[in-house]
Amino acid sequence: MKAEIITIGTEILIGQTIDTNSAWLGRVFSDVGIEVQRITTVPDSSKAIVDSLKNIFHDTKWVIITGGLGPTNDDITKKVLTDYFDDELVYRPEIYTHIENLFKKMGKLPNMLNKDQAYFPKSAICLENSLGTAQAMLWERDKKSYISMPGVPFEMKAITNDYILPRMSSVQDILLEHRYFLIQGIPESDLALRLYDWERNLPKQIALAYLPSPGLVKLRLTCKGFLRDTSELLKELDNHSIILRGILGNDIFTEDIRGMEYLVSDLLRKAGETLSTAESFTGGSLSAKLTSVEGASDVFKGSVIAYSNEIKISDLNVDRDELLINGAVTRLVATQMANGIKKKYSSDWSIATTGYTGASSDSDNPSGTVWLAISGPGIEWSKKYFMGPGRERITSKSCLAVLNQLRIFLKAKTR
Repeated sequence: MKAEIITIGTEILIGQTIDTNSAWLGRVFSDVGIEVQRITTVPDSSKAIVDSLKNIFHDTKWVIITGGLGPTNDDITKKVLTDYFDDELVYRPEIYTHIENLFKKMGKLPNMLNKDQAYFPKSAICLENSLGTAQAMLWERDKKSYISMPGVPFEMKAITNDYILPRMSSVQDILLEHRYFLIQGIPESDLALRLYDWERNLPKQIALAYLPSPGLVKLRLTCKGFLRDTSELLKELDNHSIILRGILGNDIFTEDIRGMEYLVSDLLRKAGETLSTAESFTGGSLSAKLTSVEGASDVFKGSVIAYSNEIKISDLNVDRDELLINGAVTRLVATQMANGIKKKYSSDWSIATTGYTGASSDSDNPSGTVWLAISGPGIEWSKKYFMGPGRERITSKSCLAVLNQLRIFLKAKTR
């Protein structure tokens, strides 16, 4: 079955808000075999919303609409959809009681605008939003399901998990199954050459997709067919996964689509060891990744953002003469930063980052030149990289590269 997503919000079109909802919906719909064939973003305009509904593909079964259900004047989705489906709004006291209870938990009282949210389309099915004031709406029309949800991500996700995915699964007759293989530090084109002969001989029900991001390529191997053929399809998918693993070998660092920080945290926990970081150009990005993992306090001790030379010297014991003579982006500085933070926080492992991301670079060390270092039990490692242009890209690639190297050390240690 096929779906379309319509996101409503002028703030998305002018770049003030990033549409993460569609990406998440596409991923979870795919997990239950629903193919998203189009994503449309429209402004907070009655005409734009209606036009998008009129242009739905004929073979679309699920129309998912997000945004525009709040209490303010620019939240027009409910009124527009009610008119479009020739419906009428009626007061639902149980919805207002729910709103009152939400406000009571915050020590507040709802106002008249919130009371308007208790008016609900008469013929629509209410999909309860237990986390917010705007309830999701479901209409069945012309063999299509139209579902309108709030744009607030955590509310939208809860409604999708509680109501929409079970509905989709109950009427689905197509299997769409994926396997993921993550590779760090190898360009997409190099991977494509290595996989060329195998890929061109894949059967029509098996497809390979390349999903690159800075420093990382995610390969997605997909099989698609009828649910009645699930056993045969999964067997074929598993067989081609084995062949893919044989071609790429250890270049596949994981088949877990979680971030590298999760793998490192798991390995540290397994080893009963701890980590600290000393960051210059990455500015805390590395420690932010590590502390985003639940239970990070078990393995991560802390970080020093040593952006200035003064902090490198005072907090990490980096040699002042080295900094004055050779600058901050050298093997010795990276190594001293790693050793300094490890000693400061008494951690088993440490990571240090120092590099050029902007105008302070020189001809010998252009922007994108970085030194990364790791210190650990029996390990003193450092390496110079050229990460290319772009401040955010340099940071992202560097964090990934040094975490992957730490993963390699930890994996070898815990075998």
